[in-house]
Amino acid sequence: MNAADRHLAHFNWATLRGDWGSEVVAGFQNAVERVNALADRSPGFVWRYPGDESRAAARTGWPMFAENPRTIASFSVWQTPKAFEDYVTRTVHGAFRRRSDEWFEANSGVNVALWWVPVGHRPSISEAREKVEALQSDGPSETVFTFADLRSLA
Repeated sequence: MNAADRHLAHFNWATLRGDWGSEVVAGFQNAVERVNALADRSPGFVWRYPGDESRAAARTGWPMFAENPRTIASFSVWQTPKAFEDYVTRTVHGAFRRRSDEWFEANSGVNVALWWVPVGHRPSISEAREKVEALQSDGPSETVFTFADLRSLA
């Protein structure tokens, strides 16, 4: 698939330090709608999973979501890696990302999976799970990778 025929799918997950609605995650929770609205208006944004990714993943029996209701996710598609990286690092999202230790438990491994999708494709939770599990078991590849791998694969 050449660059003109593909978009970048993104799925990331993290575990909150407290329950949704608790004081410990209030700063994050209060910003979610605003930060998501910014993504929707950002250059290169294509699509976001409709609804609550975490609940959808839990309903499929995906263990990291089904077994821990404090694990949350974000799932989107972007026209280019640069558009996604600009949103993540050069907007208010980046400021919140730098504060992630306040709201999320430390992560001992990868928590972002990226992969190419054909233009117009809307990935499913099942597809995300397949990609995440492949990344966790086999490491980065041409079919699923991390931010660190993105520059060499773009």
